[in-house]
Amino acid sequence: MEYSFFPLLGAFIIGLSKAGFAAGISMLTTPLLATAIPAKIAIGVVLPLLIVADFMTLGAYWKKWNFSLVRFPLAGVVLGIAVGMAFVTTISDRFLKVSIGATGLLMVSLLIFRNLWRPGTKYHPSWWEGVFTGAFAGFSSTISHGAGPIMAIYLLAQKPTKEVFVASMALFFTVNNLLKAPPYVYAGLIDWSTLKQDLFFLPAIPLGVAAGWLINRALPQKKFDYLVYALLLLTSAHLLFF
Repeated sequence: MEYSFFPLLGAFIIGLSKAGFAAGISMLTTPLLATAIPAKIAIGVVLPLLIVADFMTLGAYWKKWNFSLVRFPLAGVVLGIAVGMAFVTTISDRFLKVSIGATGLLMVSLLIFRNLWRPGTKYHPSWWEGVFTGAFAGFSSTISHGAGPIMAIYLLAQKPTKEVFVASMALFFTVNNLLKAPPYVYAGLIDWSTLKQDLFFLPAIPLGVAAGWLINRALPQKKFDYLVYALLLLTSAHLLFF
């Protein structure tokens, strides 16, 4: 197999996004990997890389998470993963990308509008809103590893500090991705062949985590939020139109 620059860039982006910088841009990872390998193989290759990056981020932001922010979404994840696995071999990749892109654009637009008109308002989701968000995130994540914008918008609307945001995102996706691993193996999406491919891409992940960690330390809170919004918009637009 010939490896190109783009799959390595995809692995670097995984690390970058897991460190809290450009939370939504990780959705580009699977398309980037798919430039060198088939799309169905690509989602199997990406999952172990995501899990490695999750543990790296948890280590860097250990115990800085706020479990109350993600407890209800985590309760909904199992349902989302189950539904996602039921459709993973039948749903159209293009339809999924368009759906996620449109949803991402809508959520980011609403959040920006809300911040402009009611900047001091803090979102207090009910338990069922959290469970629904988690189920939607689990489904999107299972199909295409594309749940970053969903959880980013959900958490950012509650106005956590950037450290709590990054750590809570890492906690959610560590559990989410670990739960996805057994059904991926059972469905043949992860096997020895995909794990061997992961060894080639693996070195790019810690570089991305380190870059994201340095950028987070350098950016003030408000600029960090706006940068995440902008990159979520760009990523959602990419999925919708390309």
